[in-house]
Amino acid sequence: MERKPSVGRKSPYEVLFGAEGLTESRFAAVRDEAANAGVTTLRRDHFANLNRVRELLVDLVPDLAEPATLDRYLLILHHCYSFWEAGCRHFAFEQSAVRSVITAPPDLFGWLPRTPHPSLYLELPQNMFWAAVVEGEPPEPADGMFVNLRGGSTAAEGAEVLLVLGVRPDRPGFSVAELSADLTVARGISEPDAFASDLPGAELAGLYSLQQPAEVVMLLLRLLWYVDTYPGSVELEESTPAAGHDVGGCASATAIDRYRVRVVKRSKG
Repeated sequence: MERKPSVGRKSPYEVLFGAEGLTESRFAAVRDEAANAGVTTLRRDHFANLNRVRELLVDLVPDLAEPATLDRYLLILHHCYSFWEAGCRHFAFEQSAVRSVITAPPDLFGWLPRTPHPSLYLELPQNMFWAAVVEGEPPEPADGMFVNLRGGSTAAEGAEVLLVLGVRPDRPGFSVAELSADLTVARGISEPDAFASDLPGAELAGLYSLQQPAEVVMLLLRLLWYVDTYPGSVELEESTPAAGHDVGGCASATAIDRYRVRVVKRSKG
């Protein structure tokens, strides 16, 4: 399969670490400390107690930050570290592929939830899904979601999901919302009005909402099903040599390798 250069937008991983010049040595030092201590970084409490992680948090968290801010940075850092350790597996879904699983939901009951990698990032089409992290606040566009599987396997029974919103080139940072799910059980979720948006002109523009945790889980399951059932829809796009330094197999400055997920003719579901 021919590999095309990646021209996608910056990932949240790059937004957080690219400009800071986080090098291979910082995350590798975390990995080495965990190995020497005989602890697993899969557990966030073990991860948080590592000295190298504390040093990273000191560099990342603003001075005089409240405890809630520290917890949020730890949450993001753990997902990003897991993403790095798994090889920076970034799947960018084209709009037509996502719309196909929204308008024609697959039958998930005969499918065992699984992922191509124990940790990955699923990039959503830009401005297609909207959600408000805080009730009453204006909704923000969903960029995508980090997915971290419990136990480090690819059998997606239990998953920690970090929905990322509001990634914009004109401002630093982004918003996040965390949820946990048993994906095997979640196959039975039924929401007749799932993804319906009350934004003005949303139906005409083809926009969707992610206001409920169940909607995030439903979307995650459908995207994982699509990749697993139609591997031919996935095409690797390599980052360009000018992208910058290499961090755990992915470029840290402007781009990382991406698996572009395109629409295909469905024969199942």
